[in-house]
Amino acid sequence: MKKLLVILAVLTANTLFATPPKEGKLTVSWVFCNIVEGYDHDSKCIIFIDGEQVGESSVAKESQKNSITITTTPGSHNVKVMNYALYEGEWEEHTVANEYSIDASYDNSMTIKPKSMLSLLFDIDSGTSATTKKLKPCPKKK
Repeated sequence: MKKLLVILAVLTANTLFATPPKEGKLTVSWVFCNIVEGYDHDSKCIIFIDGEQVGESSVAKESQKNSITITTTPGSHNVKVMNYALYEGEWEEHTVANEYSIDASYDNSMTIKPKSMLSLLFDIDSGTSATTKKLKPCPKKK
């Protein structure tokens, strides 16, 4: 009986004093490549985690590298990044449906750790690519 009480006390103490999971931080960075002259729009990215908007980046020209860091719980999440372009005073999704050259977006599951990175290359010539490594500059045209 004493052993049972000790075990229950330990389990209760572990539950009461357990440390909550650490925060997960996700840094999303992006850059556009092969922008057609005259089409270097002001742009921003909006970040969604599991369908909920959790962040909106600062505004920068598409030709400038930009990034945003959001905080969420660690673990597996659906991450959606949607780029918006400012066109004639209105923000619109940078998508083929809106008559842009590419869909400048990302929508996939990923595991967010205490420090996670997602780098997006929006290449007008070859589409969107993603990596969890540091963002590299645009490849030079030959």
